[in-house]
Amino acid sequence: MATITIPKKVKTKEDLILIPKKEYERLVKLSQRLFWEEQDTNEAIKIFEREKKSGKLKSASSFSAILKAASRHE
Repeated sequence: MATITIPKKVKTKEDLILIPKKEYERLVKLSQRLFWEEQDTNEAIKIFEREKKSGKLKSASSFSAILKAASRHE
């Protein structure tokens, strides 16, 4: 059985969890991706709200209405 000595600097009142390095790296990548997706979503919401406020967005009662409007612009 391996013995691990944890320095007092590392010891806190919070829990300490040891995981394999590969698992840690996978979790870091996942965290970064989720953070990026959240930022991207927030930016898309800002753009939507800005365009809605400026009147650039059109509304339609159905998908077929959107297709009809698009065909008129071709």
